[in-house]
Amino acid sequence: MTMTPKDAALNRPKRLLPLWEGRFLLLATGFALTLLTAALLIASPMLVQQAELRLYDQMLKGRTVPPQSGVPVLVGIDEESLAAFGQWPWPRYRLARLVERLHLLGAKVVTLDFLMPEPDRTSPEVISSERHRDLAKIALLPDQAGKDGNSRLLARAMTKGDTVLGYFFEFGHNGQKAVSAHSVVPVLPEGMVVTSNTGSLAAWPRPNGMLRSISMLTGATRTEGFTNALHDRDGALRRVPLLLPYDGKLYPSLALATLLLNEADRTIRVEQEMAETTLVWGRQRIPLDREGNMLLDFRAEINPFPYLSARAVLDGEPLPFEVKGKLVLVGPWAKGLGDQHLVPSGHSISGLVIHATVIDNILAGTHINRPGWSRGAELFAVLLLGVMSTWLFSQPGFFLSLVTVLLGTSGCYWGGREMLVAKGVYLSPLMPMLTPVLIMTILSLLKYGIEARKVRQRTQDLIDAQDTIIFGMSALTETRDKETGGHIQRTRLYVETLARYLSTMPKYSSLDDTAIELLAKSAPLHDIGKVGIPDSILHKPGELSEQEYATMKNHTLIGVHALTRTIDGSDHPERHDFLHYARQMIESHHERWDGTGYPHGLRGEEIPLAGRLMALADAYDAMVSRRVYKQEYPHAYALEYIQSNSGKHFDPDVVAAFLARNDDFLRIARECIEDGEEGASLP
Repeated sequence: MTMTPKDAALNRPKRLLPLWEGRFLLLATGFALTLLTAALLIASPMLVQQAELRLYDQMLKGRTVPPQSGVPVLVGIDEESLAAFGQWPWPRYRLARLVERLHLLGAKVVTLDFLMPEPDRTSPEVISSERHRDLAKIALLPDQAGKDGNSRLLARAMTKGDTVLGYFFEFGHNGQKAVSAHSVVPVLPEGMVVTSNTGSLAAWPRPNGMLRSISMLTGATRTEGFTNALHDRDGALRRVPLLLPYDGKLYPSLALATLLLNEADRTIRVEQEMAETTLVWGRQRIPLDREGNMLLDFRAEINPFPYLSARAVLDGEPLPFEVKGKLVLVGPWAKGLGDQHLVPSGHSISGLVIHATVIDNILAGTHINRPGWSRGAELFAVLLLGVMSTWLFSQPGFFLSLVTVLLGTSGCYWGGREMLVAKGVYLSPLMPMLTPVLIMTILSLLKYGIEARKVRQRTQDLIDAQDTIIFGMSALTETRDKETGGHIQRTRLYVETLARYLSTMPKYSSLDDTAIELLAKSAPLHDIGKVGIPDSILHKPGELSEQEYATMKNHTLIGVHALTRTIDGSDHPERHDFLHYARQMIESHHERWDGTGYPHGLRGEEIPLAGRLMALADAYDAMVSRRVYKQEYPHAYALEYIQSNSGKHFDPDVVAAFLARNDDFLRIARECIEDGEEGASLP
């Protein structure tokens, strides 16, 4: 036996367990998202690193610390100097004049931030030597062979005071030795001693070569310092190394070498405790990251330090401030000379400002510290906010949870920014901020999905209730007419088949899936009025008399009356579309296209579409099914009869749909047979 729609409704898959519909699913998802963000924090992929750098820059803008020490003074080879004295590099005799002038002005230390690894090609002796080499016709004077007068003048000027010279460490690849200008190691500040804890330098980068100035100059300097700077992945400069290991010793940066030359205490200790690395120099405790870099505490302005143009110093102009007792840094300043670095503020600043910032940070003791416990604190915040956000969003309601999460997120940013601005301690709020936002977004979508599923389930429950009511009402007819059960199921499928075919025609474009479903759902009620017909007429085996037939025809009106009372008794009758379709079907399924039907003698399209569909479906099933008063007819007979009555009994469009789908009618008639019902003769 074919399963009826009622049976299908009873056998639909049951809804998921409430455990998986609601809070448990939200909690499990929230905890999973919390663990995901914690894993991202620990793994720190490139995308997270870049986002943290951007957030760090944004927070750092609020830290407007002015210069504290008042010690560094900058002397720049700027556009004004190049316009006055010509292109760079300058002859070293001019640099010698600049250094001599600064020493005469009382500079305590003069630091030169440029490399001079080759002889000065503007020196007359070098020019003469190169002309002899290239032309081989010009004899060298005895005092010119192998000499570099300009460099000798600069070396002499450097010895007139404390001078620091820069050099550059090189990092070769694949273990290859980098090319160096000299095999001799750089000059350390006299008396410099560096000690360190075991293992504290394990993660520090290790250069394998260096580029220094010529030996004539390095022999004249009091000390040297490397000029390397560390740019982050986005190209911005936020940290610099203060010490780098080379050939078993630690060498200072240019800024640190300048400070050491300025002080009598030159003992440095590198300590590591609880994953925190600190450089201790006298009373100064300078926090370093695990690779030995110091986070720069940039000052408020692009160039916050006293500045002089090299031209003004060389021309002997009156200076706007004293340089006596100051640490004077000399180097390229013009942008065309290339020593420019992108910093968190978004500006490009000269390398001289970077060195001066390091000096000012150390002398003033104002540092930005990224504690070794910072990742642990951030992980704790992620887990705490993740659990709290998950619990909040697993509760009913949304507004309070949203406000709480937004306050928590903004609180993370405000707290991280205040720690950085006021205390100089950097804790990244990125992942703690992201955790509640991610949980809020995903759980909100999940809650929406759960609620939508509940709505669909309630809607399906209502549909099931409608189906139950329909089949309950049709069962009343079945108790009176034993031949009606299979008839109800078959006519329902016939109506659906016809309606789906008609929906492909432009004329019936309004027949969407919902309308077709309502028409099919209404079909079982078409003969409900037979409950009011006496058994003597309903079960009479022979033909009905004229008076009995008139009584039988009243079943359409009886059914309409009963259904009208049902609709009118509802609080919202406009919502029962399927009952309106059923009322049309009950009242008009015995009307004929030519107007000879009953009960109202409607003609053509005056007959509702529901009635026209049921008229053909009812007639076909009556012909191919056995009744107490007749034998069944073959499918071919029904096909011929319906085709011949197109435009008389039946709507021509409905007949066309039947002819196109008559094979489906035959299949339905064979399959939908009730228990105890004899099969139709359907060759």
